[in-house]
Amino acid sequence: MKNATRCEGAGKTIEAHGFVGWHGLPSGCTPDAMFGIPLDDHWGVQALGDNFENARSRLLDIGGYYRPMVYLRDGIVVMFDAMTPAIRGGWPSLAADLGTPEAAFDWVFGTVVMPGGERVHAGRGITISLNPENHVVVYVSVYAPTSVDEYVNRLRPRREKRP
Repeated sequence: MKNATRCEGAGKTIEAHGFVGWHGLPSGCTPDAMFGIPLDDHWGVQALGDNFENARSRLLDIGGYYRPMVYLRDGIVVMFDAMTPAIRGGWPSLAADLGTPEAAFDWVFGTVVMPGGERVHAGRGITISLNPENHVVVYVSVYAPTSVDEYVNRLRPRREKRP
């Protein structure tokens, strides 16, 4: 399958909230190929990961998510991240499909610590941040398959509120 077709397919999967069977963003996708959004002056900049590496960022208009964001480096999509995803099939189906995470980290939702709620499936290119008490998915982040270290150092979004 041509890369443009793979990129468009990944965008449609994200728009359809279809993460069961997800195996990561295809490499080399532009935001135009994936979401029909060109890189222009409307893009901001945000640091990602523990290394605080800058990425261009833009809010998308996709239903079923709150604040869906796409992040680029060198004009290529490196991550899609959104709050309150309406996951097709629900969390139990996705959890069964993903299996045991490669890593689970505490994360901070605003000012509230969510112990072990950031479930990293780096090899599948997906991280789910949930409330561990009720298993409500708060964020979904998708990216190209990578290692846990690479996710933490170069992609992991900052969630906590800082004064």
